[in-house]
Amino acid sequence: MLAVIIIIIIIWVSMWGFYKFMYPRAPKSMMPKKGDVITPRQCDFCGNSLAEYRGVLESNINAKTIDVRADADANMASNIMDEPTSGELFFCNYEHQADFHAGKVYQP
Repeated sequence: MLAVIIIIIIIWVSMWGFYKFMYPRAPKSMMPKKGDVITPRQCDFCGNSLAEYRGVLESNINAKTIDVRADADANMASNIMDEPTSGELFFCNYEHQADFHAGKVYQP
């Protein structure tokens, strides 16, 4: 009986060590700070959900100051103008923001 208990304890300790090593905690700089909005938002380019404090939020003013030089840009700008009244665009990262304004389509 003692051998079974010792083996269970050894397995528990080894599994605990394995999970501590394989899944470490995120650094404190990556964690939300007081005042950060942790509500999940969808990226306007790829559609993935991400906490608002982790992404790039573009205000309505920035979204409307796009150079409209070609028909594709005009269509894209009209789509942006049709956004909800908040007019804020949200992106996972700066690459998605640039690709969105360049008129590219997300390819998973």
